Amino acid sequence: MLERKTIGAFEGARGVAALLVAIYHFALLFSFALPYPVVVRNGYLFVDLFFVLSGYVICASYESRLVTVNDLWTFAIRRFGRLFPLLIASTIAFVLVPNLYELAKHAAVMLGHANLFHDPHPVPHMVPSLAEIVATLTMTHGLGMFDKAILNFVSWSISTEFYTYMLFALACLFVAGRARIMLFATVSAVAFAVTCWASLTLHDCVATRDCLNITYDFGLTRCLTSFSLGCLTFYTARRLRPHGNALQIGALLAVYGVFAATDRVPVMAFACPLVFAVLILSLSSDRGYVARALNTAPAQLLGRCSYSIYLMHPVLIKGFGFATRHLTGTATGFATLLVYTVTLLLISGLTYRYIEAPFRDQFNRWARQQRVASGVTETA
Repeated sequence: MLERKTIGAFEGARGVAALLVAIYHFALLFSFALPYPVVVRNGYLFVDLFFVLSGYVICASYESRLVTVNDLWTFAIRRFGRLFPLLIASTIAFVLVPNLYELAKHAAVMLGHANLFHDPHPVPHMVPSLAEIVATLTMTHGLGMFDKAILNFVSWSISTEFYTYMLFALACLFVAGRARIMLFATVSAVAFAVTCWASLTLHDCVATRDCLNITYDFGLTRCLTSFSLGCLTFYTARRLRPHGNALQIGALLAVYGVFAATDRVPVMAFACPLVFAVLILSLSSDRGYVARALNTAPAQLLGRCSYSIYLMHPVLIKGFGFATRHLTGTATGFATLLVYTVTLLLISGLTYRYIEAPFRDQFNRWARQQRVASGVTETA
């Protein structure tokens, strides 16, 4: 059945998008004047691709399996185990890196090596507040509790995605059939309207030229918009079973066109969830030129490590900021970007292997044990 089929193109798309987000933040935070393509200059928009993909995959995997409260509990354990361990590990690393740098700097200055630093004076250590710690541990830090993105600045999306999962599960538990589809459509439309309003009025995105870049305050509505759209995309794919190179290439060109237009007309960014949904629809058969490219070994490797790439790149940017803050020049920029990318892939491979995968598997075992203990037979 379509909903139980693993779609390799989705994995590849997620990996490519994660790497582009990582390069986008590199470009944003470093002053190297490199000729970044439009998909990097507006790379923050790929977060919406993650949300659409999650909506499709989660709906495909669980919409017919969430029928009891026990199913809801099992689902929550699995989703928590998928997101929480690496979130905590990456946040700890994000706090440790600047503090370790300042500790090493202090030791070097005390030993008479102040000449190694442009500014040898100490700076305050990074110490999370109790509110930041509690919000991160409860994954509520992306739900409008703060007036900025706290700690690992990309993790707001992990917070919103977890609670979107829970709302999805409740919808499956209490609403069935066409009413559920109508509910997803309504949620997506209302959340989109709120997101556009927040982006245009609260963030004045036309002036700042980053429409749809809603994170710490109305990130939940941004997530609900695209996640619900992903659910609707799954239902559409199940009915139409689309395939063909024309749709894939057309969707890819539409995505590129929206990114390019956003450079000139910032409000074009609001079209991204829709064009991403069309792209995911076109890839859902896992056939065609674009799908084959995304099923290649490099793209699949990126896909497996995509969550680690996404959460670990802010940590690496912190470290690179200390090492490269006074470097200039195009050649130096390209070299730094290359080293950053390779280092990120190596670190992400390690965190995937030693944190992400084992903790995910352990939580999945606990979920199966919980089902067995409650007298429910676990299914594939």
